[in-house]
Amino acid sequence: MLSDSEAGILRLRDWAGLSCRPVYVYDRAYPVGGVTWEGEGTSPSAAWLVREGSVCVTTGRHKATAQVGEWIVPSRGRHRCEFSPDAAILSMRFNAIWPDGRPLISPERGVVLKGAGVRGLTRLAKRLERFSTKNFTLADTGMEWKRADAVQYLALNRHFFAWLEVFVRLLGEAECPPTTPARADERALRAAHVLNTLPMTESWDLEWLAGQAGVSVAQLNRLFVAAFETTPKAYHLERRKRTAAYLVGEERLPIKQAALALGFSSACYFTAWFRAQFGEPPRRWLARKAAEEQRKNETV
Repeated sequence: MLSDSEAGILRLRDWAGLSCRPVYVYDRAYPVGGVTWEGEGTSPSAAWLVREGSVCVTTGRHKATAQVGEWIVPSRGRHRCEFSPDAAILSMRFNAIWPDGRPLISPERGVVLKGAGVRGLTRLAKRLERFSTKNFTLADTGMEWKRADAVQYLALNRHFFAWLEVFVRLLGEAECPPTTPARADERALRAAHVLNTLPMTESWDLEWLAGQAGVSVAQLNRLFVAAFETTPKAYHLERRKRTAAYLVGEERLPIKQAALALGFSSACYFTAWFRAQFGEPPRRWLARKAAEEQRKNETV
């Protein structure tokens, strides 16, 4: 018999540690026809509704192909995405992250959602897309920076959580259940949750974070290392690096925009930081990644 944790049953206070927010949603706003991409699954999570053509996700020897009207969820591991020349998609990007940094949705390979159940998922996605486009954004990564009043904020989350509820249920039915948080001291989880939800533009120090967790700085470091095998500073640095790689590598944001999104006062400071973390400046790193991808495509 499965334990509550194995069955995905947690205390409500544990579920409260899950950080969820939409990053963007768009319907056919960007051309994807003929695009091929290979790499690691990154945060934020992705789900695509095929509007036209087809989308194929290959993970190792496993291949998942979605046709018109079906949803496809790429793997969190290394995979290859291929969009047919006539492909068009509704794209959902969102964060659903536990305090230990693990995503709620973590498929080991591509998953296709199809059948009668996806009609409700599609209807809710379109509702969210219409609301978001009308009130905040059209197909950009800056939804979290948009301004809203209380009613707009609550309405956005009502639409998003309605979609997410059906999405998680359908994935579970497709034998891809949601993850559960790591067992760790609640004070360490509280500190990790703060770091996961802290805007990248905001600075912080250990004294402030320790106060948020209700412990001393020494206690915070000890509890954090015991829970996550890393320090709070190193944990947050990895989050910044993942975000930088996503903004530069997947979203192809201009360097200045990526710098502002990460809290740097200028593109020069961001470039210097990026070089220190990745061994080369953003444009050279991006060019190398593109060249590597092209070589792999040529050998397939």
